[in-house]
Amino acid sequence: MRLIRLFITLLSLAYPTLVFSQISHGGRPYFPEPSLLRAASNPFFIKMPSFDLDSVLREDAINEENMRGSYPFAYKFYTHLDLKDAAATVLPDGTVVKQIGICSAGAYSINLLLEDFEIPPGGKLFVYNAGHSYVAGSFDYCNNSPDKLLPIQPIAGDSIIVEYSEPADVPFSGHFTITEVNHDYRDIFRREPGVDNATLFACMPDVYCEDAAEETIRSTVLLIVNGNVACTGSLLNNTFDEGRPYLLTAVHCMVGSTLEYPKDMSYYNDRAGTIITFFNYNRPVCDANIKMRGSEEMSMAGAAVRVILEQNDVGLFEFLDSIPVYFNPYCAGWSRDLTGGYRNLTNIHHPSGSVAKYGMTDSIGLSTNQVVSGLAGIDGSTLWRVPYWKVGSTYAGSSGSPLFDENRCIVGGLTGGESNCQGTSPDNGTDYFFSLGKSWETNDSTNQLKTYLDPQNKGGMYYSGRDPNRTNPIVRLANARYTQGDMLITSELDSPNQGFVFGNSNLPTLEFAEAFTVAHPVEIFGAYFLLPSMPFDTTSGVTVSVYTGSSSPETKVYSTAFIPRYLSYSSSSGFDSVPRTLSSVPTETFVVFDQPVPVTTKFFISYSIPTSATAKFCVYNTQWKDDSHTNTAWLKDASKGWVSAETYDYQHIKTSLAIQPLVRNRTITRIENVAVSESAGFYYERSGRMLTLKEPFITPGYLAVYSVEGQLLEKTAIQPGQSTFVLFKRPAGTLGIVKLVNNDSSYAGKIMY
Repeated sequence: MRLIRLFITLLSLAYPTLVFSQISHGGRPYFPEPSLLRAASNPFFIKMPSFDLDSVLREDAINEENMRGSYPFAYKFYTHLDLKDAAATVLPDGTVVKQIGICSAGAYSINLLLEDFEIPPGGKLFVYNAGHSYVAGSFDYCNNSPDKLLPIQPIAGDSIIVEYSEPADVPFSGHFTITEVNHDYRDIFRREPGVDNATLFACMPDVYCEDAAEETIRSTVLLIVNGNVACTGSLLNNTFDEGRPYLLTAVHCMVGSTLEYPKDMSYYNDRAGTIITFFNYNRPVCDANIKMRGSEEMSMAGAAVRVILEQNDVGLFEFLDSIPVYFNPYCAGWSRDLTGGYRNLTNIHHPSGSVAKYGMTDSIGLSTNQVVSGLAGIDGSTLWRVPYWKVGSTYAGSSGSPLFDENRCIVGGLTGGESNCQGTSPDNGTDYFFSLGKSWETNDSTNQLKTYLDPQNKGGMYYSGRDPNRTNPIVRLANARYTQGDMLITSELDSPNQGFVFGNSNLPTLEFAEAFTVAHPVEIFGAYFLLPSMPFDTTSGVTVSVYTGSSSPETKVYSTAFIPRYLSYSSSSGFDSVPRTLSSVPTETFVVFDQPVPVTTKFFISYSIPTSATAKFCVYNTQWKDDSHTNTAWLKDASKGWVSAETYDYQHIKTSLAIQPLVRNRTITRIENVAVSESAGFYYERSGRMLTLKEPFITPGYLAVYSVEGQLLEKTAIQPGQSTFVLFKRPAGTLGIVKLVNNDSSYAGKIMY
C-alpha cells in the first residue's frame, strides 16, 4: 500500500522526550492548573495543515483490494517540534513545566513519534487531549532507549497537549523532538468497524462468543505500525522454553507497498521501533446490542528485527522489554510441517483494528502458483491457500494474523486474500497465509526462523506453546458471565430521584463497591471496569480503591486515580501512554495498580465519584440470566455507611457491578534454588543492561536469569566465543540471579537492575 506523505515545517517548540517503552509509570500531569501553565503561549495550539481526505480514502481502497492486512487509518505529517520553544512555567519548588499543544482539525485521534528522546531521573512526560478525558504517561528515564525513539499511542480528539516536567536538580536537561503527527481519519479504537455496514463483519464472531481456545486468544495481538497502519501479530515460543518475547507478523505491514521491495535492514529496524502492540484487545460481552470497545491499557512499544523474508512475507521480531506478567501472554507453539494434513484450523485476527475476531476452516494446502494475483512481490509457492471458511473471513487489518492447527500451534500468518462476509456467512473467497516451513531455513543462518525458534537445534517439526503463568495462573474474577447470557444494564433511580443507582445522581451516595470471595489469599494486579458511554474528564476525581472486611467494606488498603489510558505512536514523537475517551461507545478499561495488592479471601473493589453536573460516571451492573445469584453490589450511604444494594433505602436491587479484578495466588512456587557463586564469572553494567562474560565459552551453553524467589525470568543460548548479552528491561532495583551453564561448568551470580 502506498502511503501519501506530506512534509511540513513548523516552528520548533521545546518538549521533553517520550519514554521508549509504552509501559507508563503513573503520576498525574499538571493540567489541572491551565491558568498557570498555558498563559505563556499565544496561540497555544500548533495547527496541522488540511489535506484531501477523499483522495487518501480512494488510494486506501485501491491498495486494500491488492493487499489484505495493512489497514491505513492515519495521515502522517512530518514535523520538527522541539522542547526549546515550548511554553514554559517555573513552579515555586523550581520544577519547570513545558507544554506543546497540537491541533489537527477533524482528527478522531492523534498519535506522535518522538525522536532524540532522553530525559533525566525526575523528568516526567504526559500526553493528553484538550478535554482531559484521555491521558498517557507518565514516561520517565526508564523509557530511555538506545535508539532514542518513543512512539505515542493514539490520543482521542483533534487537539492534544504534550507536557514535560523537570525538577531543578536533575543531572542533565531532557530533550526530544516531535517528528511525526499522525491524524486518525478512520476513528481507530473508537467505534466497532462494520457498525455502519451491518454485513461487513457479520460472519466474524468475537473470540469470546465462539469456540476459540484461550491459548490462541492470549497469543494474538493488535499492532499499530508507524503510527498509521493496523495489522495483527502473534507471540511465539522457542525450544529453550524461556518465554523470549518473539512477535510474528507479515513483512508487508512494515512497508507502504510490496512494490517498494527490496528494503534494507536498517529500514525494517526503524519500522520495528515504531510498533505498538496491544494485548488482550477483546470484547468481554456477547450482547449484540452493546458494541463494547476492548481494553487498550495493556500495550508495549518498540521491537527489534530478527527475521525479514520479503518474498515469503515473514517477519519475526523481538520485544525490547519483557512482557509484564499481568498481561498474561501465551507464547504459542508452532508447526513447520508442509504436508498440509491439517484439520480444524483457527484464525484469530483484528480486522480494521477491531477487537479480536474468529475464523475456522478445515481445508488448507500449499499454493502451486509462484505468482498470485494481487500479491505482487510475494512468492506464491511459499503460501498456504485457504479456499474457504466455515466460520468467518478476513479483512484489511487482519494481515499477519496467526493460523492455528488443531493442536493450537501456528502454521502461518495472513498475507492476503479475497474472503468477505455475505451476511452472517462467509463468501468462500480464497485467502493466503505465509508458511513457517517455507521460511525455516535459508542461505543466511542469521535470517531464518530456525535460528530463533529452534536455538537448541532439536530438529522437530512441531513445538508446543508456553504459558509463563502456568504454575500460578492469573485469573480474571467475575461475579457475572457476560459471554454466557448475563446482561449489562445501567440501573436508574425511580422517580422522584434522578440519575444512576451506581453513579452520579441527585443523591449524596458517591462510592460503590463489588464484593469478591476467593478460596486462598491473592494479590490483585488491577481491575477491569465495564462502562457505558458517558461524558468523562480525567480531572474529575474518580478514585478506585481496595477494601478488606469480613462482611462489608471496612479497611481501605489501596487507592489510585481512575485515568484510562492506551499507547500511541507517531514518527515525530514516538510512543506515549495517553488517556482514553469514554464518551462515544461502551468501553472496557483496565486500571492497573502501582504494585500488586495482597488481600485475603474476602475483599472489595470500589470507585468513588465527585458531585458533578457534567462529568458523569457510572459502571454497568448486571441483569442475571437466572435469579439464583446472591447480591455482591454495595453502596456507601451518606448516613448509614456501607449497605448492600438489596437494602439500599432509595432503591432495592439484587445485582453485581461489572468490575473484574485480575488476580493470582499469593503463594509463589519456587522453580529452582540457585546457589550464588563467590566469583560469578561475569560483569554487569546496569545502565545498558549489558552482561559480559569474563571468559567466553568454548562450547555451547545457556544463560538464565531467575528472580530471588527462583522463578525463571529469561533464558538465552550462548554460542562459542560469544561474550556479551543485553538482558530484558525490568524495574530499577529488581534483584536477579544469573546462571551460566555449559558442558564444562555452571556458576551463578547476583545482579541488580
